[in-house]
Formats: sequence, structure tokens, C-alpha cells
Amino acid sequence: MKQPIVWTGSVNDEYHVFSYQRVKGKHILTINGAPITIKPRLTSSLIGFDEPFVFNGLPARFVIEKRQPDVVVNGVYSRSGKVYRPRPKWAIVFAFICIALPIASLGGALPALMGFGGAALCVTIAKSTMPAAARVILCVLTTIAAWALWFFLVIGFMRL
Repeated sequence: MKQPIVWTGSVNDEYHVFSYQRVKGKHILTINGAPITIKPRLTSSLIGFDEPFVFNGLPARFVIEKRQPDVVVNGVYSRSGKVYRPRPKWAIVFAFICIALPIASLGGALPALMGFGGAALCVTIAKSTMPAAARVILCVLTTIAAWALWFFLVIGFMRL
């Protein structure tokens, strides 16, 4: 069993001790010694772990970004104090279109790399601080680039 990840953070000017551990497929968040089981949605593995729960009567979110767990209350991360930017719901559309690439190609390491890499890049772009129109355009271009790269790869192999 892996050791839990432990950190302290501030919520409403009060310090709390948080820990996170994955045990037998369950995500266990502990706040000041009180465990909370977080149930992820199906899309969590595609666009990132970002699940709602209630903390001291307030709506909160448990997020994992770059393999680091954190708790968001009142739109602020407990660890860093930075403002939380949710992933837009439209990001999943681009992620699914990119992930469809290795499925359409019937597998393979390169199509998987292009598809999942494109999906990860689209989700990262969608959460950035750029204007929404620029984020959508960049996600469209990223998705087109992933599929075009696969298309040219297939044509290249057909010519061999």
C-alpha cells in the first residue's frame, strides 16, 4: 500500500491537514483526520480528476493536477492560495475526438501517442488563462493536427 500524500493548507484563514491515498481503487481524502471517499466520474481519467464534495458546509472540489492532490474551497486552492480555474465542459469533446484516433486506427503506439497527447494538450489549453475563443481555436487546431499527422503517417506507410 502506498503512503498517503499529506499537506497543510488554508481554507477561510484556518489551517487544515489534508491527506490523499488511493486504496483498492477508492480515492480517500482525509481532512483533519476525517476520511471522505471521493467517487470519480467516468470522465475523470480523461480530462483530469476534479470532483465536488462538501467541506464544512461549503461546496468544495478535490482536484489532482500534475499528480498533486489539492482541495479547492471558495474558488481558491488550499495549498497555493491561487485562483481555481475549472476545466470547461467543452474540453471533453476535443479529448474524445483525439482519443478516437487510436480507436479508428485499430491501435498502435504512434496513434495512441498522437491521440492521448492531443487530448492532454487540448485539456491543458482549455484550462489556460487565454480568452475562450483563442482556447477553442487552439483546441480545434490541435485536434486537426493530431488527425492530420496520423493521416500522413498512414499514407506514408501505404507508399512503402
